[in-house]
Amino acid sequence: MQKISEHVSVLGNGYFNYYLIGDEEAALVECGTRAGASIFARQWSQLNHKPEVRYIVALHSHFDHICGVTGLKQLFPSAQLVASALGQKLLSKERIVGGLYQNDQVLSEAYLENAFINEKPDYPASSVIPVDLVVGEGDVLKLGQDLNIKFLDAPGHSICSIAAYLENDQCLLVSDAMGYDLQDGTITPVFFSGYADYIATIQKFMTYPCQALGPAHGPVLMGEQVQPYLVKALDFAGQGFDYIKEQLEQGVEEKVLAQELFERYIKAGLSYYPKDMMLESMFLLIKSVKAVV
Repeated sequence: MQKISEHVSVLGNGYFNYYLIGDEEAALVECGTRAGASIFARQWSQLNHKPEVRYIVALHSHFDHICGVTGLKQLFPSAQLVASALGQKLLSKERIVGGLYQNDQVLSEAYLENAFINEKPDYPASSVIPVDLVVGEGDVLKLGQDLNIKFLDAPGHSICSIAAYLENDQCLLVSDAMGYDLQDGTITPVFFSGYADYIATIQKFMTYPCQALGPAHGPVLMGEQVQPYLVKALDFAGQGFDYIKEQLEQGVEEKVLAQELFERYIKAGLSYYPKDMMLESMFLLIKSVKAVV
């Protein structure tokens, strides 16, 4: 466990981060996958001090950010699941949730094959995922010690994305709203639900005083790293948009372009994800560009 501010610590395996907020009464931000939840459970069992986790926060409803909730609920059975209104709507649909767990199974097998876990997680799949508390722009979740988590709408990556901000700690937890850092100098742009919204969300993040910027995947950005990283995320989104627009104007077929984008962007931790799903996400990038131009 790494402490990133006075009241926030991060657990997980680096490919996926879980953020623990609070020292006595706590919220756990991000749900991850069933495989990720098994890693978290092992880490949790080794902690000397365990706060009472009263809330589990899902910042959006993609499979790698929600399917771990069944495992987390076993650890924290009285915790309330917190999500956006659109997240609640999506997670109430059996067809959608069934697809989420299918993708989760593929990732569990990849984690097992690569020895990130020793056995497949035995947490059950759910037909639906009930959300106990709905939050949106400006809503505040109060914890003990005068800790307040303020929620921000953060669309662009998904229609249901939110972010969490702790003013006391100047800590901003953004899930996938800025892209996926491949750790090779590249940030995969992930404006799957809308390019303009994605850019506006990152620009909104820039207006918040921030000393710890926590994505769902990869390292936390600290202090003077924060603003340059937000600028970098904007730059890579713009570069991705311009490249897709240029290729479409040159008449490149969408199927060919999607495959090229897959080879360019689906690397590092993303390479463990279901190939068909990630290829389809490249079509979503193309669709988002076409909606603008």
